[in-house]
This record gives sequence, C-alpha cells and structure tokens, in this order.
Amino acid sequence: MKFDYHYFEGKFLPVVPIKLKGKKEWVEFIAFVDTGASYCLFKADVAELLGLKLEDGEKTEMVLGDGKIIVVYLHKINVNVADKEFPAYVGFSKELGINFNIIGRRSIFEQFIVCFNETERWIGFKSLD
Repeated sequence: MKFDYHYFEGKFLPVVPIKLKGKKEWVEFIAFVDTGASYCLFKADVAELLGLKLEDGEKTEMVLGDGKIIVVYLHKINVNVADKEFPAYVGFSKELGINFNIIGRRSIFEQFIVCFNETERWIGFKSLD
C-alpha cells in the first residue's frame, strides 16, 4: 500500500493513517513514520481516549532525538496499518512534546517491507505475509 507524503509545517513528511484498538472501538490517527524511533509513541491523552490506564503499561524511559529522556508506558494493543491488523507495542507519554504521533520500528517494521521514495514523496508498505 502506498501513501503520499503530507505537507506539514513547511515540509513534505511520511505521515500515514494508523488505527489503534481501544477498549470499545478502533480510533484512527495519523502518524509520522520514523525509522529512528524504536516504538510507536503517542501522547498520554490518547491512552485515555482508548480506555487504557496509562500506568498499567510497562514503564520505561526513552531518549528522544534531542537527547531528552522521557517516561513512556508501553501497552500491547491491536493496531491497523496499511489494512493489516496485528498486535503491537505502543508507548504513551505525558512528556511527549511534539505535535504529531510517531510510528517506530518495533512491531510495525516487523510486519512490512517499508520503502521511502523521497523524490516522488510517497511511502510504501508491503506486508511480509
């Protein structure tokens, strides 16, 4: 499945839809595909929206690109990316200070071959199944 880059804050970025399964229903978000990120990462209020108790997740610390260390709670939940549903580790943090969600490598890149085409501004996901 191929997604065109989105124009965001003066740049074209690889931003794709991702659905997260909450306690009752699926909720769709858009997220930046970040090959430098280990995990998917969302703000803490997304966990609340999904009906998850933030602190029930596995508490860990993550280092951001600017060197800042933040506390993250990892939850294993069902996600849907490129029309494929599977369980994934997703982190939620009260300290995430960026304006968008992140799709990281763990769980997601294990399901797909991911191809970035910077010249034509698209990102492709090919299922490994």
